[in-house]
Amino acid sequence: MDSSSERVREGASTERAIQETIKAQLDDAPHRLFNTFIKMTLKGHKREVPEVAFIHGTRLLVTGSFDKSLRVWDLDTGKQVGEPLLDHNTSVLRVAASPDGRWIVSGGLNGSILVWEVATDKTDLKRVPISFEGHKGSIYGVVFAPDSETFASASARDKSVCVWKRETGRIVLGPLNVGSWAKSVSYSPDGMKLAAGTSKHIIVWNPKTGEELLKIEQEAFRIAFTPDGLRLISGSGRGIRISDATTGDIIKQFDAHIKSIVSLSTAPNGAKFGTTSLDKTTRFFDLTTFEPIGEPLEHPDEVHGLAFSEDNQLIATSCADNLVRTWTVPLSDSEKELQQYAFMLVVLYDP
Repeated sequence: MDSSSERVREGASTERAIQETIKAQLDDAPHRLFNTFIKMTLKGHKREVPEVAFIHGTRLLVTGSFDKSLRVWDLDTGKQVGEPLLDHNTSVLRVAASPDGRWIVSGGLNGSILVWEVATDKTDLKRVPISFEGHKGSIYGVVFAPDSETFASASARDKSVCVWKRETGRIVLGPLNVGSWAKSVSYSPDGMKLAAGTSKHIIVWNPKTGEELLKIEQEAFRIAFTPDGLRLISGSGRGIRISDATTGDIIKQFDAHIKSIVSLSTAPNGAKFGTTSLDKTTRFFDLTTFEPIGEPLEHPDEVHGLAFSEDNQLIATSCADNLVRTWTVPLSDSEKELQQYAFMLVVLYDP
């Protein structure tokens, strides 16, 4: 028999054996690659929890509740860190963490805004003794600018958006009257645009000058820029709208839930976004194909808050049952392919 033919057959046999080994190992360990499951359930709040935020550069999560408290959680142990923070003396509706991981801003039902400093040992929060006075009603949105020096707020009752200097408590832009309930705010990643979702419009400004750059006739309960800054994702009722962040043109519009959307958040790597709803689910969508990712995460009650961790590996959700849960994040098809490829390389080259 020709030696070259033997080598070809041996090579094909070896390749088949490698493929079978890879398939067997993938089939044997799907939970390590693809499945989504609850990591932790955080218990402590006495009433429902409308908002959650990961503190950047730490293993901490901060939550705000109708029980008038903020609480900080250690994600390694699942335990509450320190005592509840009760300075709002009203329901805490919104919380947001600064990109540099040093500050938290929280907004209350009575229009109060407080800023908290993350301790240098990353284990606690301390209230900053500065007043942020300007809003007269419920704070429905707060978000830090990329520089962590300023933050924006949206108030439903007084129908306005303000930009604040964190260090002084001074309003540096606004109040911007939006003409209807202001429900959400989001900065573009470069800080050059500030968007607000209202009960009638989506409005985008230059946050330095206050110039209105874009106005879309579309209600938006929640709004977020994609990490590349090119698109705006907004949620209203059961539906999602994805718009061009410059022109406002619709890129995609679809129903995401069977009941109203409460929250939405984009993964830092730009691969996906998640939504929560009164239908008791959290759902994920691919930001390239806009197709659903995995199965909905079922909760025992209405789902409110949603946040992605910096490394895209975890989400935190808050629920009307007073509990906060952390979950592994389901992978999009493109992420699965990358993981399969990485796993294949391990199988092929691991001695």
